[in-house]
Amino acid sequence: MQLNGAMKVVYQAGEWIIRLVYANLLWMLFTLLGLGIFGFMPATVSLFALLRKWIIGNEVESAFTIFWTNYRKEFLKANLFGVMFLVIGLIIRLDILFFQDSSNIVFQILFVLMICLSLLYFITIVNFFPVYVHFDLSILNYVKYAFLIGLSQLSSTLMMIFGSIIIFCLYWYVSGLIPLLCVSLFCLNIMWFGYRAFKKIELEQQK
Repeated sequence: MQLNGAMKVVYQAGEWIIRLVYANLLWMLFTLLGLGIFGFMPATVSLFALLRKWIIGNEVESAFTIFWTNYRKEFLKANLFGVMFLVIGLIIRLDILFFQDSSNIVFQILFVLMICLSLLYFITIVNFFPVYVHFDLSILNYVKYAFLIGLSQLSSTLMMIFGSIIIFCLYWYVSGLIPLLCVSLFCLNIMWFGYRAFKKIELEQQK
């Protein structure tokens, strides 16, 4: 049956909601498979890989197959990145706590610098997962690309953040959505704007 207008929009929205609920269940399952702490990063990478395929229109391959393939393939490397980001984040956090309690002018300057560094760290984290599943790079280049793309495509980064805030507010007022879409909707928002940033860069390079 051919759907047009509002009915088509409603059907597509319902289809995406079902996909996201399923993707969220897969994320929780594979996170638990890695005992939580070891499953979080590879499950999140797998979720972004799945969402990327859906965004570019690949709807033929099984979602479970995509998830399982990426989970096994990226398990060690994803956890390596997880440890790296965790250590860097803790160092930045401890430095901020140390410098903010001092009245020394040098420490106050360092405090401001650490706040700026934490913002750059956050921008890199937000863009890391879309970059990781879209490009095939060396370990250091994943971080470099995430940082550079996050800054050069700042409008997309801001939309990722703004969209995440809207989703958080939605969860705040409709808490029943949390078990169904707690991670997948956040990741879809980030992957969607990340993919748009990549396409924009490709168009600029062609020109």
